[in-house]
Amino acid sequence: MKEPAPRRRGPGSRADERHPTRVQLLDGAVAVADRVGLADLSVAGVTAEAGVAKGTFYVHFADRTALLVALHRRFHDELFARILDATAGCSPGPARLHARLLAFLDGCREMPGVRGLLRDARSEPAIDAEVQRRNAQARRVLAEDLRAPDPTGHEQQTARLLVAATVEVATAELDAGRRLPGLRRALLDLV
Repeated sequence: MKEPAPRRRGPGSRADERHPTRVQLLDGAVAVADRVGLADLSVAGVTAEAGVAKGTFYVHFADRTALLVALHRRFHDELFARILDATAGCSPGPARLHARLLAFLDGCREMPGVRGLLRDARSEPAIDAEVQRRNAQARRVLAEDLRAPDPTGHEQQTARLLVAATVEVATAELDAGRRLPGLRRALLDLV
């Protein structure tokens, strides 16, 4: 009996996420968004910035929305990895929670182009679904620290409020173009 042919992996599959041209396109999208904003972000602008043919874009992304989803995922994958690395040796509890919140805010400050792009993209249904998925992931992680050392029974609800407050601080810092120590202190005081 003949073995089945290997399945071809399509755009957006795990196999091609690190393809050099895909990375060029994502980097190009960030650069274009930094200059012109999300409203004027176009496939033509991204491909020109990346130095590839327009048809190449469609090898890696079905459309502009797929590009935005990929940017969102890349941003949060990198950010979550940094947060977990920065707090790997910390015990669960308020100190680790503080460190995680500050690592998130600092990460957003270090990647302002992507953060601004993603803030503006929330009106896209595919992005909003991804935002909801990532916020749920953040709530689960934060709830671990809220349970230690004294569980209250409403850690998930508190984590939900902390995620919203942290996003608010990140957005305010993005708009201000700098850290806002007073808002950061107020956020940490919530813990």
